[in-house]
This record gives sequence, C-alpha cells and structure tokens, in this order.
Amino acid sequence: MSHAGELRLRSLGALARATSRSAPLIDLLEAAAEEGLVGVGAASISVSRLEPGAGFVRTLVNVGSLGPDEQRRPEHEVYELTEFANLRGIVEHAEAWSISVDDPAADECEVALLRRLGKGSAVAVPIVVDGQQWGELYATRDLGSPEICADGIDFLHALTAILAGAVQRSAREETLNQLAYHDSLTGLPNRRALDNQAAQAFSVPDELARQVTAIAVDVNGLKQVNDTQGHAVGDRLITAVGDSLQQCFSRLAGSFVARVGGDEFVVLTVGHPVALVRQVADEVCGLTWSFGSARDVSCGAATLTLTSESTQTPHDLFAAADAAQYVAKRGRIRHTVLAADTESASAGEGVGGAQRQGIRAG
Repeated sequence: MSHAGELRLRSLGALARATSRSAPLIDLLEAAAEEGLVGVGAASISVSRLEPGAGFVRTLVNVGSLGPDEQRRPEHEVYELTEFANLRGIVEHAEAWSISVDDPAADECEVALLRRLGKGSAVAVPIVVDGQQWGELYATRDLGSPEICADGIDFLHALTAILAGAVQRSAREETLNQLAYHDSLTGLPNRRALDNQAAQAFSVPDELARQVTAIAVDVNGLKQVNDTQGHAVGDRLITAVGDSLQQCFSRLAGSFVARVGGDEFVVLTVGHPVALVRQVADEVCGLTWSFGSARDVSCGAATLTLTSESTQTPHDLFAAADAAQYVAKRGRIRHTVLAADTESASAGEGVGGAQRQGIRAG
C-alpha cells in the first residue's frame, strides 16, 4: 500500500473511533473535516447542512487554511441553491463534483467563490443519511496545487459514509432526548426538564445572590371539558393554555415554562423582581379560553433569594407555589396568590411550613 493509502486508512480509522463515542454533532463534524484535510492534503474543508425546504445550505464547520471571511464555526454562512449550479446538482442528484478556477466551462459563481477564498480548485461530496441528502463536504486546494484525484474523492466518499452514521446516531439521540425531556402534547419541557433547570438555578456561585420564583398554574374545568366534549377537546385546551403561558412569559428573559401534569404547569423565572413576575402571572389569570364555556386558570407563586449558603431546595419552592395555587383554586381567586400571603391562614402547615424555611414573597 502506498504512503498516501496508509495515511487515508489511518484517517478513516481515527474518524471511526471518534464517531463511535458520544459527542456533540458539531465536534464530530469538525473531527471529520480535520481527518479529511490529512487524507487528501486539502487546504480547507467545510461541512454544510442542507436546510430542508429553505433552498440553501448552511455551513457548520470550516477547518484548515480559511478564506478572509470564513470562521471555524460560522454563525451565518449560507449558500443559496439558486445561485450555485453545482450545489443545486449535488442536492438534486447526490453526486460528487469538482471544479478548477482554470476551467473555462466552470460555473461563474463557483469560480468566484474559489477566488474569494483564495483557492484554486475544489471537490464537493454529498453526505447522505437514511437515503436522504443531509449536506455536503467541500474540500479545496490552494492555487497552483494539483486538483484532488479520483482516489482522493473515493476517500472523501468513505469519510462521509462514516460521518453519515454519526449524523444518524446524533439525530436519534436528539429525538430520544426530545422525548425524555419534553411533553408530547404541548411540546413544552416536562417535569424532568424542569427539575434539571431548577437544579441549575439553585446552584449559586459564591458571593452572589439570585432571586428564583416559581408560578404553579392549574387549568380550571378540564375534567368537565373531557367529560362533556371528549379528551381531544381537552387536549386542545391544555395546548392553548401552554401557548398562552409561553407568549406571556416570553417578556421575561429566561423564563422556563413546563407542563408537569395533566392540567398543571410550572413557570420558573430567575433574576426578575417578584412584583414583575406576579404582574405577568396576573395577566394569565385574567385570560379565558372558550371550550363550551369560558375556562380559566388558577395561579400561585413563591420566591426565594438564594446564595451559595442557602439550604432550601427546588422541592420547597415548588411545594410552596403549589400550595398557594391551591388557595387560589379553592377560592376561585382571579389573580396570583403569593405564598407569603397564605402564611397566617396556614397556621404553620403546608406553605407556611415551607416559608419558615425561607420561602417568601420577595
């Protein structure tokens, strides 16, 4: 085997080992591009993702000797299919292509791109996942260097085949993660995701203070809707309430809206004054949704000012907010009930007990 062949075989082996480990997809794409540089002696390699239905590819990774405007992990580098004939061809037919700035028959836009990058030739190889075009690997060589030969293109095909497996696995893991941490009906984060988010909120660095507020939200009349109009209509009511919560709390940066039960939601906010959080929650309490008759929600809130020395837990906060919500529901109160406001009525039980641990209204 030639030296070049041995080098390519080692590159494929290294990539296979890298993609066998669980890692963020962007890291695997970068690893593939780096091995491609070695395998074909390219000046640069880019990996781009076809955006379904959008008519363009988005570059995710550039490695090697980059052009003046290129970044290793660009934020917004896109190429329209309508502008680049070869790019459109690779998407439509999933076939590799090559180009040189010296080829008089080459597409003008492709040649202009090479000149802008300061390169003399390029090869593009499709990345096909589950029989569908996923993206493109684009390898260049410098001006004056020979073009990538047929053996080099074969190597890039083998490399993208390994990479396609990693993309497929990453997509599967992403789907499983979506199922594990999101509610299938509303698409909102679920209880598991809320617990993870709360754990991060309660992890406060030394010498800092952080105000964390939870709002427990319960849909009124869901059982009646289910019993009289069917569960499909009840599901629409749940989804409508979830949409309204997202829309209202989107004004408070970083708000986290989760569905935690059949008719129960929790909103977690960090760093916002409790008065402002209550104002937004009161807006939600003032809303109605028409499903046979007007439906509304009950809201309860609790807040903590945390430091690295705090001993309270997310469970304490959620329990206090839930108890306040129960007070609102039982009394048909159309505004947000704060946990501290129920302390005297609780006489040391339920939410009052939680407040003696430090939960208050801010």
